[in-house]
Amino acid sequence: MGSAITEHRRVIVVGAGPVGLTTATNLARLGVSVLVLERHHEVDQSPRAASYQPCAQAELLETGTLEDVKKASIINDVLSFWIKGQRVAHVEKREGGSIFPAGINCPQPKLAEILLHHLTTKYNSDVRFNQKVIEIEQNADGSQVSLLAIDPATDEETKYTCDWLVGADGAGSSVRKLSKIPFEGFSWPKEDFVATNLRYDFFQHGFTTANFIMDPVHWAVVTILDSTGLWRCAFGVRAGLTNEEIQAELDQHYKHIFPVWPVEYELVQLNKYKPHQRCAQTFRKGRVLLVGDAAHSNNPIGGLGLTTGLLDAGPLGRALGAVISGRAPEALLDIWASSRRDKWLNFTNAFSIENKRLIQRAGYSDDPLGIWKIDDVARDHQMEQWLATATPEKEQADLNLYKALEDPQAQLSSRMKQWEITMDPTWMAEYEDPELVKYRISLRPMVLSAPNL
Repeated sequence: MGSAITEHRRVIVVGAGPVGLTTATNLARLGVSVLVLERHHEVDQSPRAASYQPCAQAELLETGTLEDVKKASIINDVLSFWIKGQRVAHVEKREGGSIFPAGINCPQPKLAEILLHHLTTKYNSDVRFNQKVIEIEQNADGSQVSLLAIDPATDEETKYTCDWLVGADGAGSSVRKLSKIPFEGFSWPKEDFVATNLRYDFFQHGFTTANFIMDPVHWAVVTILDSTGLWRCAFGVRAGLTNEEIQAELDQHYKHIFPVWPVEYELVQLNKYKPHQRCAQTFRKGRVLLVGDAAHSNNPIGGLGLTTGLLDAGPLGRALGAVISGRAPEALLDIWASSRRDKWLNFTNAFSIENKRLIQRAGYSDDPLGIWKIDDVARDHQMEQWLATATPEKEQADLNLYKALEDPQAQLSSRMKQWEITMDPTWMAEYEDPELVKYRISLRPMVLSAPNL
């Protein structure tokens, strides 16, 4: 890569999304100067994640950004399940208390902008846009990482070195690819997902702050985004369409999703993306660490993608800060990497697939695209284990679930479920202030078992 080095930093984070910025902020709060490199010219503005349950809010609290995020958010306190225009179940997501009163919704770009402002105005850290990483190399003794970045607009190259490199650059992560870390699992081959932001008053027809429209073809997730009346409507389409083609047939989807039709609405944004169920073979390779979608990517039904990423980022920032300061051994990062990978493999992945099966009513409904069919395509993608969960018996299981959710205790159990993705709050207690650990423990409710929701 040559010998001329422009700059050295203790830590470089690649990716200025909420996960990368959360990692950087936690490091900066511990006195570690961080440089964040982002390939785009600004924070990504496309429709992405929007919902943050109390377990994710707990991580934002530790970055010092939660109050600002709450000011830019709207309460998300009731998830409703709809079949053919009838509400068949609901979950009240009210935790109680002043810190985490319920789930909150805030569009991902806004969350990133808040984190960016805190990082760059309160701490000795920097974010540089138009920096696409194209080369990565770890030196022979494993003490340093070199990388080359290019400005996509000018082709100007910049060389960096760092003691630690964090890849938080999404499912298509350059850091992961250039570090030759396999991304195991599958991408759903027969469908794409679409996220649309629009203005329409769903509340007037009985919708709540979050809604699952359950249908084998015209399923959707509909949720309020902010106090201005902006809503998110996400749904599935056959694979391979462009955004322009999807927009041209948008009403053919909306007419099955909206509570009444025809209606007037304002489309604000539309973007398609490929849903995945993939996980990096390791979250740590020498001085390279992976977080968020760079480390794992799952379909977003149930809001587990960014949530799991934030639950990676908080502990990583704190652990890496302890290692850099000399308070903790490097082996602490191996514990973090193993634990976070285990959480995704044994909870988030299966949880998100079951949410997808539930909303598509798979196993007992029509499946014109063959999404849940075990065929040559499925076998080529090694999907059989997961598609086999869609059985005719699931119809009664789903009905039992809707009935069970009439019980407030079952609702309480369901909303506690996402706390299971978190790490034990005492996992690195010997390297932290005991009072901080005690406070972290106090924020967490008792985790109860519940059906997947």
